[in-house]
Amino acid sequence: MTVNVELVTGYFALIAYIVTLLPSNFVVVFSMWKKAYGRRILLKNRRRLGLICFSFSASHGVLALEARDVDFLNLNTYIDYFTGLGSMFIFTILALTSNNWSNRKLGKNWKKLHRLTYAALILLILHLFLAKQGEWDWYTWCAFISLSVITCLWLLRILIRWR
Repeated sequence: MTVNVELVTGYFALIAYIVTLLPSNFVVVFSMWKKAYGRRILLKNRRRLGLICFSFSASHGVLALEARDVDFLNLNTYIDYFTGLGSMFIFTILALTSNNWSNRKLGKNWKKLHRLTYAALILLILHLFLAKQGEWDWYTWCAFISLSVITCLWLLRILIRWR
C-alpha cells in the first residue's frame, strides 16, 4: 500500500484548521464550553495550530502542483486551482501576520484581517468538493461534514450577534 503524501498533508492541514476554529464556534451551541479547560488550551495555542495548518497546507500545495506539473503561465491553471490557491493565499496572509508585532501594528484591524479565515473556510469546502469529485472516501466525508458544521456554527454566531 502506498501513501499519498499530498493527500495526507492536505488532511492534516484540514484537521489543524478545524481545531483552530473550534474554540470560537463551539461556544455558540455549547455555552459550558466557554469555561472548559480544553477551550483555554486551544485558545492559548491557536497561533501555533494556525502555523501548523499553514505548514501542512503549503506542503500539500507544493506536492499537488509538483504532481500535476502545473503551468502558471496558463490562465486555466488559475481557474482550475482557484479554491486551493485562494485559500493558500489567505493562509499565507494569516501566517505572516500571526505574530505580536503585526497584532500591535494593525491594532483593531488585525482581528478584521484574521476574519479572512472564514473566507478560507468557504474556499476549502469548495476545494474539497471539486478536488474529490466522484472519489469520496470516509475521511473525505468526515472532512466535508466537519467543515460544514463549523460553517453552520459560524453562521449561527453571526446571526446571534446581529440580534
